Amino acid sequence: MTIPGFMARQLGRPSGRFGRYVMGRFLNRTTAAHNEVVRQELAVAPGDRVLEVGFGGAALLERLCAEASPGSVAGVEVSDEMLALATKRLRKPISAGRAVLKRGNVEALPFADGEFDEACSVNTTYFWRDLAVGLSELRRVLRPAGRLVLGFVSADDMVRDGLDRHGFACHSTEQLTTAVAAASFYVRGLRSGSDSRGTFYVLTAERAG
Repeated sequence: MTIPGFMARQLGRPSGRFGRYVMGRFLNRTTAAHNEVVRQELAVAPGDRVLEVGFGGAALLERLCAEASPGSVAGVEVSDEMLALATKRLRKPISAGRAVLKRGNVEALPFADGEFDEACSVNTTYFWRDLAVGLSELRRVLRPAGRLVLGFVSADDMVRDGLDRHGFACHSTEQLTTAVAAASFYVRGLRSGSDSRGTFYVLTAERAG
């Protein structure tokens, strides 16, 4: 069963009323198991500074905010609708100065060098314009030995659903592992799981130097 072009575009950048009122809940529901493995691999401790790139419906970001307290979380998102949804969902920690949400993309992260202890991104590498640049930016904003966790779906399952025909970059586990290592990270592990979308992976790495 292939995914129609409209839904593929919404997955890449939720927009309009459909994006705001449907996609947030849809993303949170369909990626719950995936997000849980990412959360486990991040191993956030109280007082940590955590970044999520492409937070979508913000379910994971909300969990990370609770775990990092009294630390802080930051989120970057390309979709105005998801940004509005997350701003409402995290209004209390935002008001308390423990959460910051910004519109932007992974190729130009609006944060200082070494600002975060952990960073993650789930189901976004398919949309990055330049994988090497995005990984370099994530390395820049992490402190030395900071942890990076990337979640992504099996390339085979994405091709099965026709996403490769709608602009999705279907990276294999080998391609992403090689790219992460080339960006001066130590790859520490690769976990897998499954949900309604098929097989998913969670790659954990540590900033070198």
